Amino acid sequence: MRRSRALLLVVGALLVSGCAARSAYRQGQSEAKKGNWDLAVARLTVAQQKDPDNIAYKIALENARIQASRAHYDLAQKATAAQELDRAAEELEIAVKYDGGNKSAADDLAIVRERIRKRDDEKKRLADFESLQGRSQQQRLPLPVLSPRSPVPIRLKFAQTSIQTVLDTLAKLAGVNILYDQDYRDKKGDVDLTGVTFQEALDRITFTNRLFYKVLDQNTIIVVPETPAKRRTYDEQVLRTFYLINADAAEVLNQVKTLAGITKSLANKELQSITVLGTPDKVALAERIVLANDKSKGEVMIEIQILDVNTNKAKEYGLRLSNYGAGVTFSPTGATGELTEDGFTNVRAHLLSSLNLADFVVSVPSSLFARFLQSDTNTRILAAPRLRAAEGKRTSLRIGQEVPVPVTTFQATQTGGTTFTPATSFQYRNVGVNMDITPKVNPTGDVSLELKAEFSLLGRGTTLAGQDLPTFLTRVVEGVLRLRDGETSLIGGLVQRGEADAFTGIFGLQSIPILNKIFTSRTRTQDDQEILISITPHILRAPKVLEGDLAAMLVGTEEIPRVAGARPPLFGPAPEGEAGAAVPRATVVPPPPAPAPVPPRTDASEPPRRMTAQLSPPEMAVKVGDTVTVSLLVMGLSDVTGVEAVLGVEPGLEVVEAAPGQLLTLDGLAVGAERSFETGRARVKFTRPAPTSGSGVVLTLRLRGVRPGNAAVVVESLSLVTPAGAEAVVVSAPGRVVVNP
Repeated sequence: MRRSRALLLVVGALLVSGCAARSAYRQGQSEAKKGNWDLAVARLTVAQQKDPDNIAYKIALENARIQASRAHYDLAQKATAAQELDRAAEELEIAVKYDGGNKSAADDLAIVRERIRKRDDEKKRLADFESLQGRSQQQRLPLPVLSPRSPVPIRLKFAQTSIQTVLDTLAKLAGVNILYDQDYRDKKGDVDLTGVTFQEALDRITFTNRLFYKVLDQNTIIVVPETPAKRRTYDEQVLRTFYLINADAAEVLNQVKTLAGITKSLANKELQSITVLGTPDKVALAERIVLANDKSKGEVMIEIQILDVNTNKAKEYGLRLSNYGAGVTFSPTGATGELTEDGFTNVRAHLLSSLNLADFVVSVPSSLFARFLQSDTNTRILAAPRLRAAEGKRTSLRIGQEVPVPVTTFQATQTGGTTFTPATSFQYRNVGVNMDITPKVNPTGDVSLELKAEFSLLGRGTTLAGQDLPTFLTRVVEGVLRLRDGETSLIGGLVQRGEADAFTGIFGLQSIPILNKIFTSRTRTQDDQEILISITPHILRAPKVLEGDLAAMLVGTEEIPRVAGARPPLFGPAPEGEAGAAVPRATVVPPPPAPAPVPPRTDASEPPRRMTAQLSPPEMAVKVGDTVTVSLLVMGLSDVTGVEAVLGVEPGLEVVEAAPGQLLTLDGLAVGAERSFETGRARVKFTRPAPTSGSGVVLTLRLRGVRPGNAAVVVESLSLVTPAGAEAVVVSAPGRVVVNP
């Protein structure tokens, strides 16, 4: 009986497994007919796992993999044509994973990866321009220096001794050969130097005797008389090109010519660069001028609110008759047609002898109205534009309509004499709100706004020389505002008032006191129109002024410029291992330490894991209120059952949704999700019932633009859960999102 029960259980399990396999197979075939090859592969994979020996399942699965590979290859080609390289690489990786024999997909994947590498290298090079400038500034000029000597202080004391003798003695102490220019003229003098090095003694002696020296090689210097001609003969010339990022090349070139005294210099407007040729000291001075002026220009987002407030007040009071006219009509018979429209009465002549008061009809006002009416109407029209303006660049706002204005000019013609023929043309004038704003961002964080606001209305037309011409009612305010970042200024008082007073009553009654208040009707109307302007600047970018830009710089004398660090020290660095050698009064920047060697692996059977992660795409743009999707792509996954990540977003972005990526949902298995969204941070955790391997997207994050500016998306932590435990992965670089207004 036990054997029978066991046999029944085995048969039942086989039947259930067979039913599940057939169900998954039918679902896979259905998805294949619809063209959903990813789902078809997932369902057929389940069927093949349930029944590994079924040849039909294997063939169907292999065919679905080939078709899915082709579908993703087609998507990759479209993405490549649209220059979406990251998406193309993702699609090609999936295509190769489905079908390892897809040689076209494998070749295109290598090409796309190379293009991505070059693109990223170019972006890195452009982003690292400031570091490149810093490294170029630290490079020493290839000028000859003396071989190292001991910097032991020396003492020199001579009384009325030849200067050449003093220099020869000093050179012997330092082991240096000394030569003299052919125009050198010796003289005698007193020298008393104590506790100085060879270079300090040489500098002081040559300076006090109007001499200068130049290093010819490692063991020789030459002493030359100090004259402009000799300077031009012996001083080295340095050619250097400065590439500007923000400043205007022509303006910087004028400063370099004026302050550094470099006459041999040119500007290239196309490349925004200047090239100078001069002595090392003058070129170093030009470098300081360029760095101090080539600062990023400020950029401001200006929020403007324009309120057009119209106030209409009307008052009507007093007694008013139905009609202020009284009349007498002659109608002796009252018959129809007796009174004509032109004011005459048709009457027979024999009736004229019997006229009396009964033949006249008197018309008097029949009604009396007392009116006590007051109305107050307010109308507001609100406009709230947002302007983005660069420092020193005028930004204009035009709200209104274009009105043609005739302009008449006279042209001289010669027809038997000089005559002037009028010619009329039309110029369009913007009637409404016209604003011109020129911002300036100060290093202290203040924003100066040069403002000109014009508010105009179309007035009543006028006729001049038989031609109808428009008139305009204009109010203009012009001035300079200085505000802090986010500070609001309100401009008001631009009021235009119109008043009207209407009187209705009996003639002459308005001059009688008391009665003119009772038996008359008066209507008063007052129209006020006021313009209010609210301006709030927000700094998007400010000039980057460093502490070194504010510090003073010694540049020698007016005749002989000297800039510290422009020339190498007199003595070169001592070779390594040379005893007793040192560099006198010089600072040597040690090279960066070599990276520590990586110890070899002791277990050659276990290949190293090479998992990398990156955000795709690395740079995006989105408008305020719209959403954008960023994916987290992980390469080289192996037996991963879950993903845990903490992502941070800078202000300006808002996390809307986080979902598992295709790599976790490709085979159709249910993925558990835990999400927690905070201000500026999203915590997600996705788990699978079975491990997955390969490369692809593990999660997607949907973001909404909240306010304009530059924001970053940072993966603060990323852990991949495997049967062996959790493994942390470092993301190569944060993503950048530009939020446009």
